[in-house]
Amino acid sequence: MTRALAFLTSLLLTASAHAEKPVLALVIDDLGYSLDQARKILQLPGEHTYAILPATSYGRKIAHMATDSGKEIILHMPMQSSGDNKIEHTALHDGMTEDQITYSVKNMIHEFPHIKGFNNHMGSRMTEIGYMMRPVMETVKNLNQNLYFLDSRTTPLSKAYQQALRAGVATLKRDVFLDFDHTNPESIEFQYDRWLEKARQQGYAIAIGHPHQTTIDVLAKRLPESFADYQFMTMSQLIQSQQKEKALWLAYLSQLQKDSKN
Repeated sequence: MTRALAFLTSLLLTASAHAEKPVLALVIDDLGYSLDQARKILQLPGEHTYAILPATSYGRKIAHMATDSGKEIILHMPMQSSGDNKIEHTALHDGMTEDQITYSVKNMIHEFPHIKGFNNHMGSRMTEIGYMMRPVMETVKNLNQNLYFLDSRTTPLSKAYQQALRAGVATLKRDVFLDFDHTNPESIEFQYDRWLEKARQQGYAIAIGHPHQTTIDVLAKRLPESFADYQFMTMSQLIQSQQKEKALWLAYLSQLQKDSKN
């Protein structure tokens, strides 16, 4: 084994040792309409990510509260749904031109200067249309190449993840919705257990929740119980971890190919 290959192997083993615990990433959506909800959510223990809707009554104030507390925030970008759900007036929709999409995306991002990334709010219609998602991702990449995208996967036919990859935007997909039935604590508990199981299976898992009181109560109880066996990361920390691991593996495989030719 060459010296370079031995060094890369040691780096991979070190990275693996640091990731012995499965990683949990929690994103709380729909912040912006209630200060009381936001205060409760921001008090939850652990490193989490907070998605704030643009053009809301308290969006800017919540963004300042979160960043002042060292919390990670992202833009919760409204997009057209496939049903009759009411959408925000800022939502991207399939009747927009490419220039209109670009203009709207820029405005939404500029509202929150300290965001690390963005995810889609609703969007079961918009994210299914690849040619509509392309200008979204290209605009983000041109505006700030450090922003990441989390595909909320509000539809199994979403093209958003693929378009983000094509545009060179760092991206991951949501694994679990914690509270699609937010009135039922047992349902939230069940989804929380699914989140833990997925993290054990694939090394990490991303859950999305909302600032409902039932969700807050379940998280306040379950999060501390998970600290011993799981590692919590913000979305940017998780993406950086994934990128570093990928880079190490690519370097390792490249060195293997070089050694095999010699």
